[in-house]
Amino acid sequence: MSFLERQLEDPVRFARIKRGFYVFLAVVIAAEIVLPLVFPGDPHHLGFESFPAFGSLYGLISCVAIIVLSKLIGVVWLMKREDHYDD
Repeated sequence: MSFLERQLEDPVRFARIKRGFYVFLAVVIAAEIVLPLVFPGDPHHLGFESFPAFGSLYGLISCVAIIVLSKLIGVVWLMKREDHYDD
């Protein structure tokens, strides 16, 4: 059994992972609301967007996140056990 399977099979661990994900989303939403108030200026341009190579780093992180999430969905949801069709 892989590490991910162990984490997702146990209801307590799965609840902890889910709660952590929701906390992360809440932090991102709060940052979207608070950062424009703290750093006024163009409402569509935050201060860190002027960082050199921000677009490249954002693209790299986004692509890695898409790959990791798609692999996770494939392993957890789409893949079946080897003996799934054996009756």
